[in-house]
Amino acid sequence: MLTRPARGLTMIELLTGLVLLGILMVLAMPSFVQMLQNQKLRAGAESISAGLQIARSEALRRNAQVEFLLTNTEPVEDNVDAPSVNTTGPHWMVRANSTLGFQFVEGRSGFAGSGQANATVVAIAGVVPSAPAATTAGTVTFNPIGRAELTANAVFDVSNPSGGACKTPAGSEPMRCLRVVVTPGGRVRMCDPAVTDANDTRAC
Repeated sequence: MLTRPARGLTMIELLTGLVLLGILMVLAMPSFVQMLQNQKLRAGAESISAGLQIARSEALRRNAQVEFLLTNTEPVEDNVDAPSVNTTGPHWMVRANSTLGFQFVEGRSGFAGSGQANATVVAIAGVVPSAPAATTAGTVTFNPIGRAELTANAVFDVSNPSGGACKTPAGSEPMRCLRVVVTPGGRVRMCDPAVTDANDTRAC
């Protein structure tokens, strides 16, 4: 019994497939880039949330005041006594305040793990607009019982200007900007300002 030899792809079929693949990749590229930018936002918000949680747990463990702060100084032990505190980061530091002075607990670079050479191109910033006047802007201090020394919620808004405008409740902006909220009771929570339904767990 004769068998037919296996038939391969013709040049026209191969080229048609490559053209279709190219079209699909072009259509998917904006969504893929947007997804990466939103992942960067989430990573920044999760980093700030983790730093605040570390500060609170260390305050309880050490039975001492522990401070979380945003800084543009490299967040290492050598800079624990005089970091440049600000409201936009891009780094954060946690330090304990004791009779011996400040003790370094942990620090995180704003561009850690991003593959970027410096923080200016990461475009993730945190802000604390509602900290009381008695608290240095850009800092949250937890006391030995885990409460934050705040008279109102401290708010860290995390945005990514290089990725586009933040999503608004009624708009279709590309970025899902996130917020980290610290209550005077010491609770740390990450939420989405664009979600307005009070029954949605993502809402602020």
